[in-house]
Amino acid sequence: MTSKKTIYLIILISTLIRVIVACSMSLGNDEVYYLSYAHHLQWNYFDHPPLVTLLIKLTTFNLYFTSEFFIRLGPIILAGVNTFFIYKIGKKIKGERAGILAALLFTSSLYSSIIAGIFILPDTPQLFFWILSIYCVLQIVVVHQAKSVVNRNLVYFGILVGCCIMSKVHAVFLWFGFGAYILLFERQLFCNPYLYVSLLLTVFIASPIILWNIDNDFITYKFHSDRVVVKNGINFSSFIREVVGGAFYNNPINSTIIAVGITAFFKKKITIDVSFQRILILMGLPLIVVLLAVSLFRDTLPHWSGPGYVSLIILVSCYLSDVKKDSVILNWVYYANYFIVLICFLGVLVINYFPGTMGDKQASSLGKRDVTLDMYDWDFFKNEFSKLRNQDILQKGYSSTFIVNNKWFPGAHVDNYIAQPLHLDYVGLGKLEDIHNYFWLNKTRRPLQRGDNAYFITFSNCYSDPKVLYRQYFKKINNPRVVVQTRGGYPARKMFVYFLENYQGNFIIQ
Repeated sequence: MTSKKTIYLIILISTLIRVIVACSMSLGNDEVYYLSYAHHLQWNYFDHPPLVTLLIKLTTFNLYFTSEFFIRLGPIILAGVNTFFIYKIGKKIKGERAGILAALLFTSSLYSSIIAGIFILPDTPQLFFWILSIYCVLQIVVVHQAKSVVNRNLVYFGILVGCCIMSKVHAVFLWFGFGAYILLFERQLFCNPYLYVSLLLTVFIASPIILWNIDNDFITYKFHSDRVVVKNGINFSSFIREVVGGAFYNNPINSTIIAVGITAFFKKKITIDVSFQRILILMGLPLIVVLLAVSLFRDTLPHWSGPGYVSLIILVSCYLSDVKKDSVILNWVYYANYFIVLICFLGVLVINYFPGTMGDKQASSLGKRDVTLDMYDWDFFKNEFSKLRNQDILQKGYSSTFIVNNKWFPGAHVDNYIAQPLHLDYVGLGKLEDIHNYFWLNKTRRPLQRGDNAYFITFSNCYSDPKVLYRQYFKKINNPRVVVQTRGGYPARKMFVYFLENYQGNFIIQ
């Protein structure tokens, strides 16, 4: 089989698996929250830049089709495109074999194949533009490259990094890596005016993030700086979680292969142009090392370093292409892909059929700490809530079109899976740091008026008590009606539906 047929087969098989997985579970809490972005376009959002919003708008045809398949279609398509470009990069710098190995390593990474390849997250467009940026920068550092080609790719690089930053601000590490390369190895580029044009293009494209934050008291940076600011004391648990989580998210087998490849780099055993080696290292390691350092003092999330590992995959594939075909390490590449397929289908089975919950079993907190419930059968709650509301209308003669919650999670699930399908009004009624984007989204929706009634929906795995939250804002808060959801024949979590009467109209979001 030719290499071209092989890469198309890899893309086809991996895409089919992603489609099956995407259609087999509800949206996760982050996904459904980012879906809320698409209901009101902004230049930036409380948590992230806006490109994930445009991707959702595109694949759902402006929210006309809102099934899990269409919402996740962007990641599925871009994962295939990314695989092809990874193959092209490997092929360009080392040959066909390196390209295929790079594609296989990329496909077997949980980060690139599932987190950014199935789930609709800011990482999805970020990874796409990250890979294209690497593709361009490799054209720039080629020895004796024509000046016109260098200038053209400098312009492309600036545009792509700008788009990458508009996906997720971690992309500034692309400029850090490229800048370090220029400073250490190719200072003559500082004399090229196109370098500064490139940087200005990045700044111009990413400027809406700053402008939005100026209008909103730099709320994004206050939020994220609180998450990563360095404080006194060493947080070993966070560091270990970053190390282990990073290794797992990129596939434990892949991580071992990457470690072998990095060792080979420092021992000068990789036989590609040294400029390629240097730029790939600088496009990968700084992000990983900085996040490891930050994790010593503050909690981090392992997937933040994902793009850095993708950069290293390309370098490692070039090393593997020189290894003999009967080498054990080449078998690891195939085992890594078997592992990712196993994870995909085990994940679907656990989410949909695990008996009960893997979290708390106590009645008051049933399902707490069970992350699989985030993606399990939210349509059940829509149907059960609809029955309760119809009972109110028939038996009591009154109801409400409003549903409120005090958190972005599970609020975004309630909004997307209950309120919108039933054509009801959802309002985020809580602190700004709790409702996030709903502070702005509320302004585009029908407001809760003095005298209105509302439903408050909460769940046993993330319970909030409205009698504590809203006792001074509603005249009466009725006792909850409880709905038990089962999974595999066993109780998994509970939904609590409170009816809140006579809103006093004095709730101020701070």
